[in-house]
Amino acid sequence: MDELIRALGGLDRVVGVGIGGSRGLRIASEASDFDLVLFRRGGERVDAREILDALRACAGVCELRDPAGFVSGRLGTHRFEIFQKDLLAIEREIGQAREGAFTWSIRQLFPHGDLSTGLISHVVHLIVCSDPDGHLERLRAAATPFPVALRAALVDTFLQQAEITVTHAAKISRRLDLQYLVGLCSGFVFFANLLVFAVNGVYPVLVKGGSLVIARLPQRPAHYEQRIAQLFSCAAAGDYPAAVAMLETLLGELRFLAVEGRRALAADESVRTRPNEAQRAGSGRGAGSG
Repeated sequence: MDELIRALGGLDRVVGVGIGGSRGLRIASEASDFDLVLFRRGGERVDAREILDALRACAGVCELRDPAGFVSGRLGTHRFEIFQKDLLAIEREIGQAREGAFTWSIRQLFPHGDLSTGLISHVVHLIVCSDPDGHLERLRAAATPFPVALRAALVDTFLQQAEITVTHAAKISRRLDLQYLVGLCSGFVFFANLLVFAVNGVYPVLVKGGSLVIARLPQRPAHYEQRIAQLFSCAAAGDYPAAVAMLETLLGELRFLAVEGRRALAADESVRTRPNEAQRAGSGRGAGSG
């Protein structure tokens, strides 16, 4: 793997290489694939042919493919996939996050939407393998701590979305609306997960593995993972009264988490401002005594 990473790091315009996915999140199994991320600073994507040429020179690399410019292959017993990210786009997104701004959009593979903060997740939830000029470390430092404004915006937005979802689920009265109920439950879990990530000050993980990350977070509804599994079981069985009751109970707990999160933020802000206030008061006394 070291030779492969050196080859990728030597590509023109690649300024950093990291391992993301389940390994970057530290939730991988021994059999997990390697998601290799190439970082560049602006410009066009590195051509797949350049990547393939570099990989063919590495010992043990085989089964190389590039469907639609998406390069994958195998090294020994492990498969790997190669993604590309633009550090300038991530830098802009960090600036937006500090202002509490994000974009929520629908795109392929994300049935309930994707967040622009995912760009930041790619550099935060990462094992850095090559960063000769320190670009990745500087961006990771800029992304922490989790912005207070972003936390508030995510909690407010997705608590409201969860509330709307439960309101519509409560209107279901026929087993024939099974597909609609399952869809609403799926949307609710998406919104709930985003709120839990935000309350814990963690950049959301919207791809597979996100639930494993949530399971390690301290602030979440009790027995959250088991209850979500039970929610889908009830919905799939057409037991809409039980599913709606579970949604309403979970929503109440999310509201509690949101309130507690706001209190914690207010307390942190108060602690941060006290030294400045004391310093200003001390400066004022010094000026008066002179």
